[in-house]
Amino acid sequence: MLYPFFSQQLNQYASVGTRFVLALSGGLDSRVLLHLLGRFKQHYPQFSYQAVHIHHGLSFHADEWLASCQAWSQEEKIDFFYEQVDVIQGPRISLEQAARDARYQALDNYMDSDTILLTGQHATDQLETFLLALKRGSGPKGLSAMAEFTAFSDGHMMRPLLSVSRDEIENYAVHNHLQWIEDESNEDTRFDRNFIRHQITPVLKQRWPHIEKTISRSAALCAEQELLLHELLNERYSGMIGNDGALSIKALNTQSRAARAALIRMWLDDQGQLMPSAKQVEHIWQDIALAKTNAAPVFQYGKTQIGRLDQQLYVFNKTKDLSSIHLTWDKRHPLDLPDGLGQLILRPITKDSVLPSEFLSAKSIQTLALPDELTSISVVFRASGIHAHPEERTHGRPLKKLLQDSNVPVWLRHRIPFLIEGNELISAVGLWIGKPYSGCTYQLIWVDKTSRDIGM
Repeated sequence: MLYPFFSQQLNQYASVGTRFVLALSGGLDSRVLLHLLGRFKQHYPQFSYQAVHIHHGLSFHADEWLASCQAWSQEEKIDFFYEQVDVIQGPRISLEQAARDARYQALDNYMDSDTILLTGQHATDQLETFLLALKRGSGPKGLSAMAEFTAFSDGHMMRPLLSVSRDEIENYAVHNHLQWIEDESNEDTRFDRNFIRHQITPVLKQRWPHIEKTISRSAALCAEQELLLHELLNERYSGMIGNDGALSIKALNTQSRAARAALIRMWLDDQGQLMPSAKQVEHIWQDIALAKTNAAPVFQYGKTQIGRLDQQLYVFNKTKDLSSIHLTWDKRHPLDLPDGLGQLILRPITKDSVLPSEFLSAKSIQTLALPDELTSISVVFRASGIHAHPEERTHGRPLKKLLQDSNVPVWLRHRIPFLIEGNELISAVGLWIGKPYSGCTYQLIWVDKTSRDIGM
């Protein structure tokens, strides 16, 4: 009976032009989904189908898993793709979360408005997710656990087996003589989810055989409460958000403690961030929002960072520390900046210079003059020890002090390329040109990315 249910689920959301992308790990759940999707494709060839395997490189068997997933996809006549990712842990970021973040980031490459991403979570996973949220002290948002159909990237994510038990899925696999991958890490009870799966869930199901269904009902009720809360607070919330996505501290200060916490969570959810715990919400309010006026605090949980500027809260993702990087730039060629910051390009300005259309969406375009003998330029991302004399100012001063006085957010200061000659600022790209380099002989262009064949 599993295929008719699966088919009904997909048809509920499919429309002309739909593309189904299956996140294929090769484990029992996604292996069964692949087989079901292969059957569905035979009945509905008008849709597009892809299977994507994420190679985390965390197991000695990772290459074997990749080969198996490719072979199984070929059997089902579903186009196969794979992505190799680096799983990077950080402070207070578990291996599970880091792997999940890397996986979703890779899957994002396959998403558009017509795409439905299929993942294999089932009713037992929902039980585990609920208990993990309960352990963290989550509110209704966290306890609503996983949704069957939800927005993801530019498209949607669907969990068509979310109301199906693992036993039913395994029975289907055995009946259809399917092989699947057994990830040895799933037995490691040092991971919270595995501990719940092996030590807690069996005891609960033995005592209360229908607990998966009752937990699912509780999660659904929590989701309803969260939707109601959003409806009631939405008008209030929309008046607190600036055009840049910042949240007004002054407006938050007029709210009750409960409403303020809910509004902060709404804001973080709206910004695509993980939900904080109650303790973390309190830290955001007490340590960031209510910090001294001249302070520049930043609070971090997971990869999420929150800072304050001009009585506004800002949220941003943790980025790589670039303070020790020193680049030498041959000004005749584009310079690739680290950590996805894009490129710097210098174009000589002539009487007939026209800015190519490729640069019209540049992050920044500045004009400056450089001595002919200056063939290479130093580029750094740390303000300490640099003297700056912006062209519009009468006197120079330390760049670090200039950034502070100009209210440049502390979390952006290490993301700005500083062009220097010795210890003198040539340009804080996008902000200032040093007075000794003021002129119109070059265009300094900062772009996200540009074609390598553009003539300079």
